[in-house]
Amino acid sequence: MISRIRKKITIPVLSVIFISTISISFVYSNWLAPIVDNIYVKMKVFNAVMQTIQRVYVDDVDIDNLINNAISGMLKDLDPHTNYMTSDQVKKWSQQYEGYSGIGIRFDIINDKITIMSIIEGGPSYRLGFRPGDRIIKINSQSAVGIKQDAVPKLLMGKSGTTVNVTIERKSWDKPKEFTIVRESIHVDSVPNSLFLEDGIGYIRISRFSATTSEELEEALDKLESENLQKLVLDLRGNSGGYLQMAVEVSEKFLPSKKMIVYTQGKTPQSHREYHSSSNTKHRMIPLIVLIDQGSASASEIVAGAIQDWDRGLIMGTTSFGKGLVQTQYPFQDGSVLLITTARYYTPSGRLIQRDYNDKSIEDYYREVYNDSLREINYASLPKFKTFSGREVRGGGGITPDQWLENKENSTSDFVIKVAWNSERYIYTFSEQILSQYPKIKAMTARQFANEFEISEESIKTFGEFVIDKGYGTELSNFEDNTMDFQFLLKREIAYRLWGEEGQFYVNLIRDTVLQEASKHFKDASQLLSMSSLNNKN
Repeated sequence: MISRIRKKITIPVLSVIFISTISISFVYSNWLAPIVDNIYVKMKVFNAVMQTIQRVYVDDVDIDNLINNAISGMLKDLDPHTNYMTSDQVKKWSQQYEGYSGIGIRFDIINDKITIMSIIEGGPSYRLGFRPGDRIIKINSQSAVGIKQDAVPKLLMGKSGTTVNVTIERKSWDKPKEFTIVRESIHVDSVPNSLFLEDGIGYIRISRFSATTSEELEEALDKLESENLQKLVLDLRGNSGGYLQMAVEVSEKFLPSKKMIVYTQGKTPQSHREYHSSSNTKHRMIPLIVLIDQGSASASEIVAGAIQDWDRGLIMGTTSFGKGLVQTQYPFQDGSVLLITTARYYTPSGRLIQRDYNDKSIEDYYREVYNDSLREINYASLPKFKTFSGREVRGGGGITPDQWLENKENSTSDFVIKVAWNSERYIYTFSEQILSQYPKIKAMTARQFANEFEISEESIKTFGEFVIDKGYGTELSNFEDNTMDFQFLLKREIAYRLWGEEGQFYVNLIRDTVLQEASKHFKDASQLLSMSSLNNKN
């Protein structure tokens, strides 16, 4: 999503920005004077309307919101990805890719108390020995019991190097303990999973393309290769993208040097760029399967498109989102940012990644991504291209997989969803009882637990009684009718508490029919690699 960052615009008034830019650009173009005059008139009208609203409108209004909405309205007739963000929106957006400064926990509010759900390894809370299940009952000597969820980050997050005092309550302690925590920059992992599905078959998931994705992926590959990696599944499902440079660096780990990965084209000469793999890669050319779905967008599609065009790996799953527009950041003095489309992405074979958005509402544009029948109809009209070994692929509609795979898991009932996501966090609380009842679980590995431990039907009946006793109005039969779903959710919660992301992954694998099926197709991936032009020339 991110391209080059331009210098800050320091002119404070919106109308002056538009007028000054146009005046300077066209001051010597007399034939354009009517255009400039027209914009002057329109901006005067805009200012007059805004001032009139502020002066005589029946209710008080927030002028900042009016201006923000006006800017958004101006952009809505462009493409779906040109966007204006306020300073607050920019901060939240940046945290997805760059991390934040805080104490390094993930939390939820359970029974009115801040409950630590997981600890970010290596962070300040990790080093102090905090555990999942600990409850923060005071922050800076003020009670945090009954605090609203949105208020917690404002108290725990802050500038790196500053301190915050917290009082922790733990079941095994006689009384709460006080801690002074030094806030630090917290890194948000973009490679949350790197492990073995079975001997020799590795699995790596990239959840986002952040500033450290290449480094994280390198560490993951090194680790798996040191443990006899022979085949690899690279999971990009649900990865909505991120930094273009990271997409290039990820791709080149699987390609020889001097291979085109992506190129961009736009209106200005600066927007025409080609990106090729460097000679830095050191990894063997092992059979590769890449998983994508409707949530795979932008940088994910660059990686999948390059691997598919070079016949380097087998693309499996469902058609990707189709987001192939380059947004350049234009930051303003108030901290807001204009993300404006300045170019389009193309795969090495010349395929446009971007899906058609003309003559569609923004709602229809996003809705059709999940309408497979509609996308199948559109597929026939998409232009044809050839991979470098001669296979036919299509352009202009995202990345279509070489083999279509959909998850066959039945949808979860509304009843299960409501119980699982209830603010009382019944699943989390009851999982503590199971752990107490079966202490031997802690001696297992995450993989053993996922494959061997079963939660009994009687335990689900007990769970239903527990929820009803807590005041949830329902019948016990509703729990018995959804036994398998509650067994899965409780098992996953226990795994996450004990082994974090790795434990959760192995339990999720039980229901991930796409990943299970994909891992059976390495023979196809090997054949594809053997016919690839990469084996014949550099």
